[in-house]
Amino acid sequence: MKIYLLMLLCVIGVTSCNSQNRNDLLAMKFNQPISELINTQKLKESQDIIYGIYSYETDKLEGFRLGDINLSTYKYPKSAAADYNNIEVYVADRKSQQYLGFRYNTVEQEEIKQLIEYFKKKYPTYEQRKDSNGDGYFWDIGPLDAWLFYYPSTSVDGNGKKFLNSNFLFVKKGTRMGNSQDTSYNTILDNFNMMYPKN
Repeated sequence: MKIYLLMLLCVIGVTSCNSQNRNDLLAMKFNQPISELINTQKLKESQDIIYGIYSYETDKLEGFRLGDINLSTYKYPKSAAADYNNIEVYVADRKSQQYLGFRYNTVEQEEIKQLIEYFKKKYPTYEQRKDSNGDGYFWDIGPLDAWLFYYPSTSVDGNGKKFLNSNFLFVKKGTRMGNSQDTSYNTILDNFNMMYPKN
């Protein structure tokens, strides 16, 4: 009887861990199909207008995490219609739906600070770049074969108050614009270097 109880507890523990990691976009492995995530989260087909990468997006963020940080649905008060949190989950192509990374756009001011501090602590080797909108960050995360970028922009609410409208971009290292295999296309890092030149 004790053995059966122990086995049941182990199964419950493994299932719980798996469900917790399922929507942690930092824990997902590159090149793995994400059709289950697309279906369960009801993501809609899209293509990133900045980077040209095929994606699936949503602004319903309950259940998504970046490491220890739970994401949440949020719209900045008294602001333009486009000022809300959303995520685009990147795929290599529509057919295989293999995971390539994500771009998370957030206007939740405390969450932005929380995520920057979390990434700086978790990945302590990074480059900090200056821009008129604020500091941008770049992490080359060797063990994950990934690049992580943070870059801010500003928006203005209905009262004329400026606020951060920021992007966290996580992609497989070497990814090019449009996920092109053509080496004449810039990499995402090349694009970041143009926006945030090294000092």
